[in-house]
Amino acid sequence: MYSPAVRSIDYAAPIFSILISSAYRKNSLARMGLPRCGQEMMSTLRRRTRLGLPVQLTLLAFPFKVPNPAKVGGRRLPDSAELMAIRHFGALIDAIRSVYPPGLELHILHDGSLIADVFGIDLQEVRDYEVYFADLVVKEQAIDFIHCHDFHALQQRHTPLAYGSVEKLRSAAQQWWLERRGTDEWRGNFQKTLGLMNLREFPAGVVAALMQYASVGSLPEAYNNVEHRVHRAMVEYHVRDAIIHQFDPRALSFPDAIHATTQDRPGRLALWLVRRGRSLLPWHGVGCFDAEGTPHVVYDWDVCRRHDYKAEFVAQEATPFAYRKLESLAVRAARLTPV
Repeated sequence: MYSPAVRSIDYAAPIFSILISSAYRKNSLARMGLPRCGQEMMSTLRRRTRLGLPVQLTLLAFPFKVPNPAKVGGRRLPDSAELMAIRHFGALIDAIRSVYPPGLELHILHDGSLIADVFGIDLQEVRDYEVYFADLVVKEQAIDFIHCHDFHALQQRHTPLAYGSVEKLRSAAQQWWLERRGTDEWRGNFQKTLGLMNLREFPAGVVAALMQYASVGSLPEAYNNVEHRVHRAMVEYHVRDAIIHQFDPRALSFPDAIHATTQDRPGRLALWLVRRGRSLLPWHGVGCFDAEGTPHVVYDWDVCRRHDYKAEFVAQEATPFAYRKLESLAVRAARLTPV
């Protein structure tokens, strides 16, 4: 704990500057609503720093590897994409420690147990993902500043749902589905939902083609059964998303935290999870390193068939932990040629 003299320094401004810097902030300052959002963030930061406590961020993220073979291949556990995110968080925390030694606590709220069944995933797969992710946090020596929680458990503890509330949300979701059908919003939602569905019964190439076709808001007749599954999931996910945001326990669980997001939402601080300019979320893809070692998150289908990428494995695991782009012969020759 800091002495009163040190705690009298206003650390909020330099911390705030780091959080909204383009290296970490995903949304635009206008979209973020900087005047109002910034005031709220500064007040939150000051409540923590005046006590000499680590500042806090919460982030709803890392539910499970999406069960889409075109996106993640056969992987069901975190891989180097999630590892890259942990390291990116470490860089953010180091930056904050450089101006405020107590640093930052990142509270990750896993929401997989709340939404997994919508997309055809069982709860055990969600738990296996969470355990593996926690092991990565430990191996990266990040356990002192990254803390993982189950969002559904926090919600049941602080903001339990009444049966009637859920039924009202489901009725509203069904109405939304009918009224918005055929609009750009609906088609975009259809395509997004298809990408989250458990389609492991199909080859990755078929799923990749369906993802492209889904932009029109439907699928070829031969895949009517999949289309109906997507329709049901669209409605049910609309319900679960409303539950997440209307019965959000974070204000009670973490009253002095900044509640960040992975998506570009107005009035919120949105964060890059791996590196600036790359929006593909770690659980929607696989980790990949280019020839210079720069990390990326990519679709498995885009790299698994290429001869210039090498799959890398963790001992006793059957699916790749990472892909690495091989150095071309021309680049290698140029690098080795004496000047």
